[in-house]
Amino acid sequence: MNKRLKQITFAAILGLMTFTTQAQESVFGVKGGLNLSNFFTENVDDENLRTGLNFGVYSRSALIPEVLYLQTELGYSGKGAKIEGSLGEAEIGLGYLELPILASVGIADLFYVEGGAYASYLLDANISGESSGGSSFSEEISTSNFKDFDYGLAVGANVNLRPLVVGVRYYYGLQDIVDNDFAQFSGIEARNSTFQAYVAFEF
Repeated sequence: MNKRLKQITFAAILGLMTFTTQAQESVFGVKGGLNLSNFFTENVDDENLRTGLNFGVYSRSALIPEVLYLQTELGYSGKGAKIEGSLGEAEIGLGYLELPILASVGIADLFYVEGGAYASYLLDANISGESSGGSSFSEEISTSNFKDFDYGLAVGANVNLRPLVVGVRYYYGLQDIVDNDFAQFSGIEARNSTFQAYVAFEF
């Protein structure tokens, strides 16, 4: 537990240091919204998306005024997947502390397209669902079943109505997140795939 707490603290400090370096002539904001997530793996049906939450803070600095910006975020992102099989249905939930770093291009100072990378640290994991016999279950599971760190690419777009921002984003995981032989994922690669919609307020 102490080791995990130290790693979380380190990730948070790294994100805050990034914010601090952008303190001059930066815009800050808070954001929150909905995640629709799944795993890239042969055992999961693409139609079975898991719903989760996202929220956090961000800083945006102009690299080329009114054209090119650098945006750094730090927040929580709920990911995972739904699995259907002969034994019933199960939903795996994974909660991450996430740090996206994105370049953003402004169009007419209203519409923005963005792209970059993200790194995230696993905070918690749970599984819930219903067996083929009709009984329900829900429990926390050990995070040791999964890799502590995830990383990948992110692309998105938003409309900035100042101070309100409405946006969408897609996160494409590059890391195989399964660490041990976990249930149906034994010997199978699984990567995070997450679509995100959010609303932000800037100040």
